Amino acid sequence: MKNQIQNKFTSFNTLFFNKISAFYAQIWSDKNNLKKLFILAQFFLIIFVYHILKDLKDTLVITSSDAGAQVIPFLKIWVILPFAFLSSYIFSKIYQQFGREKTLYFFVSLLLTAYALFAFFLYPHRESLYLNHLSDALTLVLPVGCKGFISMISYWIYTFFYLAAELWAMMILTVLFWGYLNDITSPEQAKIFYPICVFVGNCAGILSGQTSHYLCHSLMGFLTWQETMQIVITLVILCGIGIMSINRRLSKEENHETPKERKKRHLNMTFKESLMCIVHSKPLLCIATLVVGFGLTSNLIEVVWKETIKSVYPSPQAYNAYVNQLTSIIGIMAVCMSLLSRWIFQVFNWSKIALVTPVSLFLTSFVFFFSMQLPEDYLTSFASFFNMESLYFIMTLGSIYYILALTAKYTIFDMCKEMAFLSIDSEERMRAKSVIDSVGSRLGKSGSSCLYQILLITFGSTAGHVPIVGITAVVMIGISILATKKLGRHVTKQAEREYQLIEA
Repeated sequence: MKNQIQNKFTSFNTLFFNKISAFYAQIWSDKNNLKKLFILAQFFLIIFVYHILKDLKDTLVITSSDAGAQVIPFLKIWVILPFAFLSSYIFSKIYQQFGREKTLYFFVSLLLTAYALFAFFLYPHRESLYLNHLSDALTLVLPVGCKGFISMISYWIYTFFYLAAELWAMMILTVLFWGYLNDITSPEQAKIFYPICVFVGNCAGILSGQTSHYLCHSLMGFLTWQETMQIVITLVILCGIGIMSINRRLSKEENHETPKERKKRHLNMTFKESLMCIVHSKPLLCIATLVVGFGLTSNLIEVVWKETIKSVYPSPQAYNAYVNQLTSIIGIMAVCMSLLSRWIFQVFNWSKIALVTPVSLFLTSFVFFFSMQLPEDYLTSFASFFNMESLYFIMTLGSIYYILALTAKYTIFDMCKEMAFLSIDSEERMRAKSVIDSVGSRLGKSGSSCLYQILLITFGSTAGHVPIVGITAVVMIGISILATKKLGRHVTKQAEREYQLIEA
């Protein structure tokens, strides 16, 4: 009996390892499968870096001065928006001249150099680099509501890092990676491969959140904040080197294409032509509206919410540890959503799926702003019911909004946006994508920042203008819903047309 069990176990092991060996052999022998693995590995590293930088840049600028989150609206409009246009212009010139491979090397190397410069030189010498005298002079001249503007200038080293971190999301993630993926993926392949990309990206979000949380929270007694940040930036640099190495491997595949295929991929683009493509195309205008709308709405809500986080967690380590935990939760929820996404896209049409994001934004933001308008007695009663203090209760509601909204954004919104791009002519798509992805979201965030600047100068703080912010967010969500429905009709028509061509 014992020998029989051992024989069965041995047979099972042999069969199992034979299947594993056959699986790996198939992957390494099939160039398409091997290429997909390299793409997924590159995407994992890009998203890992994205989440680390996203949490770190907010931590640095919000906890650096008493201006708190009020500095963000000024950064968005006076720094990020101009550089979004500039980087998009530079991208079009470099891409046109040198192609995708060298463009990625240029931007990744430039950004990695900026991160290293900040972590290992600017931050250690920060006290001597602060413009304190200019800060004192501006404080005497400008209104109280300009604290964020003064902080942006006085603590310019954090502004520098914030810009460099934003450029990673703009150029590396959205334009270079997704632009490349759209260029090599058909609409039918996208329904299968994009959910896998989202799944891998969200796993990277979980890992980045837990890595940063471990360094900021668990090792708080052993490492200073400066040492923690330098370790984090070192990880970013190593990931950047890995991204460029994988890019070289992928470029070798492209070098085997025919001249005709290569010519089709490297399009002659100018910044002006890209803008004109968007203006004259209704589907592209709808996509731009969705991107601008999400950026505007999320930025309106997050500034108020991040101010409450700073009140609860004022130190950089505590602040960063908290947002890192949220990043991990978002990653876990997004992984679950991405596992269901393939079934969702098979059962429901594009319009219904795309509406999930604006509806999630509406419900969660409404609850958050409603709680902030409650009288103190009612708010205290609600908070005590959940065994929380009032400020912590508001922060938790904002965190729920943040988790649900970004879960929808990282899964449903991004996949639907990229699929909508695939329904558009490839030449128009490539010309417009760099502008929509790099400038569109920054334009939305800058629009909300303009409103915030006016409100801050008028009221002097974030407390007095919450109703105006709430109403503006709801109106923008309504516009996004209309744009989603209109774009859905175009995507459906294109899908039906392709299906008819296949049948014919």
